[in-house]
Amino acid sequence: MEEYAVLYSYFEKIINRELTEAEEEEISSVFRKETFNKKQRIFNAGEKNTRHYYIETGLLRMYIIDQSGKEFNVLFGKERQWLGDLGTPASTSYFLETVEKTTAFSISEDAFSILMNKYPDLGTNIRRSYIFLQKRFVAILSKTAEENYEELLTNDPDLVQRLPQYHISSYLGVTPVFLSKIIAKRVKKRD
Repeated sequence: MEEYAVLYSYFEKIINRELTEAEEEEISSVFRKETFNKKQRIFNAGEKNTRHYYIETGLLRMYIIDQSGKEFNVLFGKERQWLGDLGTPASTSYFLETVEKTTAFSISEDAFSILMNKYPDLGTNIRRSYIFLQKRFVAILSKTAEENYEELLTNDPDLVQRLPQYHISSYLGVTPVFLSKIIAKRVKKRD
């Protein structure tokens, strides 16, 4: 199935060999290809989230809303990345929403567990998400907003180009005005 080519390629990269026809059939039978419109909510805090998402095209954001109603972006996911609540299938604390029109392959927790047992390298690959999330929380707590912005520019410059500044400021934990000051200061240093 050509519509699952991106997913097959992902698995082939992980297992370091071509998939058999039976493996392709198994993978396409447990994944659901879904398309979401821009700014479409995929799941809400408080809901029982039961799916993981592998992004073919587009951009997703995972965020929380504090008691005062302010949004804080926790993670962004773009092409060829996984995103979802790692605590699945428990009720989630997060909201998942598209920033751009997005096509993703979703899989249930049960099917995901079966594939992780069959393809151990899949688990290793997913663990990188945990590691990234832990490093992100440490950076938020231990680095300045300027340092976190520089790190974002260095590690993911195309993400900065694709996101509105209010999403970037939320991700850094600063106001849009403060982010503008960081950017202006950075531009001044280059001149």
